[in-house]
Amino acid sequence: MKEMLGSLFCAIGKALVGECLYVKPEIQPCGTIDINTASSILLDKLEEIGCDAEIYLPDNDIKIYNLKEVENSYELKEVSSLSFLAESHDCDDFSAKLYGKFASLVWTNKHALNFILDENETFWWIEPQNKKVSRTLEAWQGSTIRFLMMR
Repeated sequence: MKEMLGSLFCAIGKALVGECLYVKPEIQPCGTIDINTASSILLDKLEEIGCDAEIYLPDNDIKIYNLKEVENSYELKEVSSLSFLAESHDCDDFSAKLYGKFASLVWTNKHALNFILDENETFWWIEPQNKKVSRTLEAWQGSTIRFLMMR
């Protein structure tokens, strides 16, 4: 319902003053976990996959997100609605855009995508091109992780 009202206000604003009057709310973290807990979760995920990778944890407090809010977020819908253009707007561009909004970044041996840690300290892959949130990687996304970079 909020999204419908927001779209209505945006359309009215564009018609009256040439710009959207409704600002879509940005997804917010639901809390943080300490760097040691985040590191353990990431190391466990890498062990599960059977690979070793560089892990970049830029802050002592790592943001966590509510899974349902992520799945329904405007940011994920916005990024996934963009067009794929080989070399100029492909997987690294999609994942960089979502990283700029809320999600952490991962590069595999085949692909760039995103991930989050949720309110239950569970690791979730996010495919920014199709909005799929999953506990496992699909074969086309890669099998070896090169690096993980948290927000």
